[in-house]
Amino acid sequence: MWAPKRKFCLLFFGACFCLFQTLKAQPTTGIIRAQPSQAERKQKVFVTGGPEVSVTLPTTFGERPRSFSGDTLWDVSPMLRYRFGAAVRIDFSKVFALQTGLYYHSRRFQVSVGAAGGIQQSFDSLYFQEGINYIGYELPLMALFYAQLGRQAFLNNAVGISVDFYPSSTEKLNTNSEFKIFNGRNSWIVPALRACVGIEWRTENSGAFYVGGTFQRPMFALTDMFIERQEPTGPIGFQTQEINIGGSFFSIDVRYILPAGKENAFFGKSTR
Repeated sequence: MWAPKRKFCLLFFGACFCLFQTLKAQPTTGIIRAQPSQAERKQKVFVTGGPEVSVTLPTTFGERPRSFSGDTLWDVSPMLRYRFGAAVRIDFSKVFALQTGLYYHSRRFQVSVGAAGGIQQSFDSLYFQEGINYIGYELPLMALFYAQLGRQAFLNNAVGISVDFYPSSTEKLNTNSEFKIFNGRNSWIVPALRACVGIEWRTENSGAFYVGGTFQRPMFALTDMFIERQEPTGPIGFQTQEINIGGSFFSIDVRYILPAGKENAFFGKSTR
């Protein structure tokens, strides 16, 4: 009597065991879920950034930095300066990212006034020469595209805008001269067009290094600079010239990009 039951039980448990092994060997479809693969465990959006320093080479492209009146030449020349800050990057794929950051930009202008024969000629004699500083802050918003050049080298191409902030106007009065400079800002916010290109070298675990260049052109003049020649015995100005400061520049940029805190699908794994 028990033999058929024992045989039935053995057959039942045997069938259950075979079914379990069969289901275990099946592809992971339907409600049966396998452990996520290595690619599935990687990040889909990757945020990183790092410090950046730049040497800025100002240009007067499309501007009129000189004015001529009578026999007097008024000249405003932008000088080599610097910029520093931090970049933040959000990578969405192997080829596309968004880039932003915050930068401090120091500008300096050399103001010269003297006798000359015309606007395109050099000074015959110099009456006045002085430097004036002007600072601003930059908040770029850019689309970044990668082109892989090798296993670790990437060409970075970025284009977008920069929202620049200028805290105040500036003024300079030399007590040993009859000239005064007033640099009046046009707006405390000035949008600018911005384009960057450079080479990025990515290491396995120590972040990445970037060297490139930037061109930025404000959409309107940053300031109106007034150079006033005064009477030696009082504040009554008898000759004033206005020169618009456009603010366009090229820069040479060096950036260090911090390593990732997690493994990601685009740039490998960090030991952090």
